[in-house]
Amino acid sequence: MRLLRPRASRAAGIALAVLSVAGALPARAEPTAADRQTARTLLIEGRKKRDAGDVAGAREDFQAAHALVRVPTTGLDLARADEALGRLIEARETAYEVVHLPLGKEEPAAFTQARAAAAALVEQLEARIPSLVLRVEGASLDRIEARVDGQPIPRAALPYPRKLNPGRHEVVVTAPGFRTERQEVTLKEAERAPVEVRIALVPGSATEPAPGGVEPPPAGAPAEPRAPVPLWAWAAGGVGLAALGGSVAFAIDHAAARDRVEKDCPGSVCDRRVHDFESMEALRARWNRSLGLSLTLGAVGLAGVGAAVGGILLRPGAGAAGAERAASLVPLVTPTTRGVIWQGVF
Repeated sequence: MRLLRPRASRAAGIALAVLSVAGALPARAEPTAADRQTARTLLIEGRKKRDAGDVAGAREDFQAAHALVRVPTTGLDLARADEALGRLIEARETAYEVVHLPLGKEEPAAFTQARAAAAALVEQLEARIPSLVLRVEGASLDRIEARVDGQPIPRAALPYPRKLNPGRHEVVVTAPGFRTERQEVTLKEAERAPVEVRIALVPGSATEPAPGGVEPPPAGAPAEPRAPVPLWAWAAGGVGLAALGGSVAFAIDHAAARDRVEKDCPGSVCDRRVHDFESMEALRARWNRSLGLSLTLGAVGLAGVGAAVGGILLRPGAGAAGAERAASLVPLVTPTTRGVIWQGVF
């Protein structure tokens, strides 16, 4: 019995009819009702995305739908999406799979049409897929390791044309005792003759270059020597250590003055039989002076030591002599300011 559906839901009706047939693949369990419903939704959403120009997004939906039910219509949509993205090899593989899917019982017309379209697509793609053939000289075939886009090529298949998608590809060839050779090649769609890539291996180290094209240093090479520590760093460090020592000394004197006050003047009231006005003023001045000098010298000491450490760690390599000076820390000590400043070219 044939069901008639409104034109507005034509796509949904086709998808529902397509996904309702069970047993498409004997080796695969029959899709559940949840699988069919999910695949139907994915198929409709994928077609909307494809019509809106989002082919990559549509392909993801088609791929998920085909994984759920694996029927001719989902496979055909997936193959056409790969074709639009330039993935001609993947498109042909999926279309070929669609053609050879087992026939189901009472298969709907949508499946039959999808198989016919997939068969035509296989023939069309076959003529559009270019190929590449490697001609490697300098080493015997049994020693050569070749990769295209990171994928190894079996030695037995090296002399024969290799089917690849149109676009740019990277060829890497190496052999024990020879330098690694890299070459880029761009294949055009529908090139009838295989594109020949000739690579001549040169004896040498096969060490792979570091990412970014920077060659690694030779094994055992000494590290780049650093420039000598600048004199100002030594001076700043000496001044800083001396200031820290003075800060500690005045901190001890301040603690002694505080203990004397707490002993002789409990509750901030001094015994006039022990201290007269002048001695109390002298003790108060000692308290304040020791505290202020301890804090000031401590700050100067930390700044000096910090500047010295910065000067040691940030000094440039010896190879930078004569070039622009690297950024560095320089101590700054004035009657009103203490600290460090950055100096150099950034």
